[in-house]
Parts: sequence; structure tokens; C-alpha cells
Amino acid sequence: MKRPLFFLNLLMMLAACSPQVPDITQSVENAPSIFPDYTDVTVPSNIAPLNFSIEEKGDKYVTLLTSGSKKVTLGGDKVIIPAGKWNGLKENGPITVQVYVRRDNTWYGYREFTITPSDEIDPYISYRIIMPSVESYERLSINQRDITSFKEKVIYANQMVQDESNGQCINCHHYRNYGTDNMQFHARQYLGGTILSIDGQLRKVNLKTDSTISAGVYPAWHPTHDYIAYSTNKTHQSIHSIGNNRIEVTDEESDLILYDIRNNAVSIIENDPKQFECFPAWSPDGHMLYYVSAYYDAPFDSKRKDQVFINYDRIRYSLYRKQFDPDTRTWGPSSILYDCASEGLSATLPRVSPDGRWLMFSMAPYGVFHIWHRESDLWMIDLRNSTVRSLSELNSPEVESYHSWSSNGKWVIFSTRREDGAYTRLYIAHMEKDGTFSKPFALPQHDPDFNRTFLYSYNIPEFMKEPVRISPREFASFISSTQAIPVGYQQKNERNYE
Repeated sequence: MKRPLFFLNLLMMLAACSPQVPDITQSVENAPSIFPDYTDVTVPSNIAPLNFSIEEKGDKYVTLLTSGSKKVTLGGDKVIIPAGKWNGLKENGPITVQVYVRRDNTWYGYREFTITPSDEIDPYISYRIIMPSVESYERLSINQRDITSFKEKVIYANQMVQDESNGQCINCHHYRNYGTDNMQFHARQYLGGTILSIDGQLRKVNLKTDSTISAGVYPAWHPTHDYIAYSTNKTHQSIHSIGNNRIEVTDEESDLILYDIRNNAVSIIENDPKQFECFPAWSPDGHMLYYVSAYYDAPFDSKRKDQVFINYDRIRYSLYRKQFDPDTRTWGPSSILYDCASEGLSATLPRVSPDGRWLMFSMAPYGVFHIWHRESDLWMIDLRNSTVRSLSELNSPEVESYHSWSSNGKWVIFSTRREDGAYTRLYIAHMEKDGTFSKPFALPQHDPDFNRTFLYSYNIPEFMKEPVRISPREFASFISSTQAIPVGYQQKNERNYE
């Protein structure tokens, strides 16, 4: 008989200790200052809790979350929402949040704000974790995150194979149609090669041939056939002592190639010596390749690299597209989609929405590596009528750069330095029916102050429908024990598309 009484007393004690909504002495017209800023946002219906810190000064805090008949009351200036209660709130529709702060013995009630659940999102994302440095790559990893929770795992880390005298860089992870059985990333320098999972089977290849300027760099996996488009690049980095943009990465040469996975051979897509072709991206049906290209006419001699450095802020990339027949591996002529270079602007990173209507890209006054350009913003073209606009609802005074569409086309995730100008963080936004976007919000973290203390940047966010199932140890063992196999070379096939 004592046990039920004990638990009854415990429940009464817990109820007495739980925060209570105070009687308001004074109302505040503005919403509270919180970090991250989750005021009046639209979020996926399957997103993890949007925990936040209250930035208003006070000695006591109470937060009330309401959705339909469900109410959750939490205390403290860090609002950590239990997953079960968060899921219960989301099921009832929009969540109203009201924050109460006590200071000088007076309770202040701030204006309510709303968190609105909407379409689901792909449950996983992956990204590279990198120090915000121009030289160090001793600690790099490609990680995956379950965004319906806070679970994060390493896909592969270079510390698993490198040592003090043998360094390895890893980059450019990419998936076919958001699935992870077909994926790739590059291992550079020590034990280098392009690492592919083809239907779950690992392959390590050297994509450099005598007919190409480099191995494959920036990838685009064909949506229906066994091809991957790559740029091939000779890039160089320079550091400036003055100005807003202290670091510049420039092409000395760049072309486009196609890797035929089944035949283990590459062919040229574009290699005009007077053009820097880069960043390929397929249309969803695989019949159109989009890319960026900049005109640059200079001799291929010992002075070329220095001339590129001198002219770095006059090199501007425009958007191009090129038709493709995947069954016969034949190409049509290239055509310009948006001549932004003639407007004194430079485009990079074209990415087409899953329905094929929208093309999002990053744009700045010059160059192609916009992660280092504070002026970089996100732009979009309506491919149905060729209208172009700046995505002002997503942009900030700081860098907006790499971006990816969710598989249902309802969400985008993008990298930005809006929080402090130094570290790249990930933000998500919902696309409305008219092609505009809702207010972007930071990727949720269990500790709302995580982004303020994490001394690494997020790089290349990509959506995934499922986690990568190959373990980090399997990747490390394969990379350490396997030589990169060479690829063959195929002639380019062309025909006139009319």
C-alpha cells in the first residue's frame, strides 16, 4: 500500500515544482529576442525540436507552448523541448509560443509568435565538417545527421588513415537521387582517389587521364543512367591583406567530363580553352546539363597563373545548359541561359528543383568560389519563363552559398555566415506555391547555443532519404588497402539537336 502513496506524493511534488504561467504585470508589443531566431517560422512536420535561448535580461523565465488543446510549460532561459511533447504539439497544427520574463520583480509577457508545421522533409542530411582555415585540413569528416532528432554520425573521417607525414583531404560527397547505395566522395593526396559506392559496392578510381586536365572535382550523378558529370579544375588560392574578401580561389583551367560508370571511362563534355566550365548539374529527367562558364583568353604559358591572380575580380561566370541523350551518350550544342557576366555579376552552383521548374544558384560580383565572398546571395530562375530574381527572403548581409533541394522540392537547405560572419551554418526554408520562400531557420540543435561554441564550419549540405550504411571503418579499410584504378578515355559524341 505504501508504493502507490509514494508515487502519488512524487507526482504532487513534481507538479508543484513545474513552472507556472505568471500573472502578467506588463505586456510587451515585440516578440522576445531568442537564439536561434525561430519566431514565426514554417518548419517540416518531422523536424527535431526547435530549442532556443531567451536573450532578454531577467532572473526568471517561463515559456508556454500551445497547440490546440495541448499545452507545454517550460522554465529557464534555455528552452529545451522534450521530443515527445514536441511531437504532440506538432500533431495539432500551428504552435503558439509565449515567453514570460521576470526582472525587477515584474513579469513581462512578450508578443506571441508561431511555429507552423508543414510538409515533411527528407529525414537525413550530410555535410563536411571543416575548420574555417585556409591551410589546415588535418581534421576533416563527412557526417550525417538525422534531422528528425539530434543524432549525428561520421560517414568517414580523414584522421582514420592519415598520420603526421601523410595528410589527406576529403570533399565533394554526392548521391544519386537522394539514395545512399550510389554515392561518391574524393580522397585527395595520401591514398587518394574518388571513392564510389555503386549499388553498395565500393570502387576507388583515378579519374585523371592524359586527355583531361585533372581528376574529377565537382560531381553531378545522372538521375537515370550510370553516368557522373564532373568538372576538372586546376585551382589556386590567394590571400588578400585588405578588403572584405580576404581569400580567393580561382580557376587556372577548368573543363567538364562525363564518367561512364559501367565502362569505367571518361569523355569530354566541354573543354573550350577560352572558357572556365564548372559546377555541372542535371535536370531531373537527365536530358539537360546545366553549368557555369567564364570567358578567359590567355596563353597557356608560365605567366597564366599570375595573370589569373591579377584579373581575379574581372572573371565572371554565366549560366549555360547543354542537351543530352543518355541512351546514346550524345550531346547537343551549349547555349547560354543567363548572361549575368554582361551585367557585372558572376553565377555559381546551379541546382535544379525536383520538378524541373526552378534553378537556384549563388551569385556575387565576380569569381566562382562564393563561400569566400561576403556579397554572395542566392538567386533563382523560373525555367518556364526565364525570369530571374534575387531571393531576398533568404539572403542576409553575409555569405549565402551552397544550397540543395529536398527530394519533394518543398524545402531548401543552404550554407550561410549570417550569425557571425566567420563560421558557416546551415539554414532551412520552405518553398511556397508561388515560388517564394518562408523565413529561413537554423538547423535545430539540442543545445540552442551550439552554433556559438562550435569552432568548425558546415560545408556542402545534401539531403538524403536514408542514412549511409557503409561504416566509417569500412571506408577507412577500403581506402587504405585499395589502389585507385585508372579510367579509360572515350571520344565525345555530338549531334545537332533541333
